[in-house]
Amino acid sequence: MKPSRRLRLLLIAGLIASNLLVLVLAGFSLSQSRQQYQLRAEVTTQNIASALDLSLSASIERIDLALRTVADELERQLASPQGISEASLNAFLARHEKRLPEVEAFRIANADGLVILGKGVDRRAGASWADREYFAYHRDHADHSLQIAKPRMGRVAKRPIVGFSQRYNYPDGRFAGVISAPIAIDYFSQLLTRFDLDAKGVIALRDADLGLIARYPADPDKQIGQIGNTLVSDDLRQLLASGVGSATYRTASSADGVARTYTFHRLSKAPMILIIGLAAEEYLANWHAEVFKMSAMASGFLLLS
Repeated sequence: MKPSRRLRLLLIAGLIASNLLVLVLAGFSLSQSRQQYQLRAEVTTQNIASALDLSLSASIERIDLALRTVADELERQLASPQGISEASLNAFLARHEKRLPEVEAFRIANADGLVILGKGVDRRAGASWADREYFAYHRDHADHSLQIAKPRMGRVAKRPIVGFSQRYNYPDGRFAGVISAPIAIDYFSQLLTRFDLDAKGVIALRDADLGLIARYPADPDKQIGQIGNTLVSDDLRQLLASGVGSATYRTASSADGVARTYTFHRLSKAPMILIIGLAAEEYLANWHAEVFKMSAMASGFLLLS
């Protein structure tokens, strides 16, 4: 083989090898970069879920303690010869409402379910909780467990609420009635807005049966934004069915059709589920810019070589 031909072959082989090396390095760099953006999105959703759990759980613990305190005061007054003093008890409830601004009001129903005490209560209206699931639970169970109802329209509050309730007893241990501390849906919605998301990011709070409690950003004109809807992806339903408490996953089949990275998290103190999602097209926007720049550089190198 002539030296000039050999030199040309070596040069061509070197150019091919160098171009392949550039392409391999560019592809590896972009792959690593994408993984970093993906990991950052996953960690962000997990951190938001943890922060919201801490905030909501702390609020729920305060409400539980307040309800137990009210139950103790009711049982103390029921055990006294004078019985319940409506004036002193209403003042007692008002003091607790000031300490817990998230609570719409503390209200009390008797053993028949008739609402008798609390802010905005008009006995002549005859508002009753006797048909509510939480009332039936407290009536039939002697434990003092906190019950959290699904979102509903409050019969006294006259707006969408989530009810927290506790039982109180007569001195002989018989069921005497129920204390309720409803929280307006607006409180949960405002809590979700504290976290800065991209334009297509979403945070949702749902009950144990996936009924929507609150969503940010709110979208009440669409079905996915209506309180009580259960529109979630099949991926989430499968994860929930597995019984895990928390998981991070990606889906291209979300309820609104946007591909996102999600973290779902069961609250530690309540039968509620948090779902936080970041849109792939937004958290990968800078990566797509990197792809364009790296492709231009690799193409330039190929052309020049």
